[in-house]
Amino acid sequence: MRKVFLSVCRGLLPALFIFISAVSAAADVTINGSAYFKCNFISTYMEKHGYSYIREVSYNDNMKTNVFAARDATVIIKDGSDNIVGYGRTDRNGNFSISVPRDESYQIIVRFHGQEIKKQVPYSEARRFVADLGYFSTEKVGGWIDSGLNW
Repeated sequence: MRKVFLSVCRGLLPALFIFISAVSAAADVTINGSAYFKCNFISTYMEKHGYSYIREVSYNDNMKTNVFAARDATVIIKDGSDNIVGYGRTDRNGNFSISVPRDESYQIIVRFHGQEIKKQVPYSEARRFVADLGYFSTEKVGGWIDSGLNW
């Protein structure tokens, strides 16, 4: 009986290794990233309303604008076959971390206050994705932030 058990185990061992390899190949990976937007509101006002200031950027030689984290942006990840494989939201600092099945490329969609970006990226770029949601006018931002200027 013991010899039969050992023979069966030896016969199943290669099949077990093949199964483990297949499962490892299809294992989840984590897509990490961040999203931000630009706006000319001063940082103290935006921080008072829960938006994290990242930095100031210059453009056109003497023009400047502030960059803020896109808090609570929706992030959707699709695989190469256009199936949704991951969904999440950014945190207070505009960061997200979503587990998805391993694929060669992904479409990453980020939505934030009416703005949406879609980008097809290979696996290597998807693991650290940065979404620049562009410039938001103060009129638009004022529409989704309580404009009680008691700061």
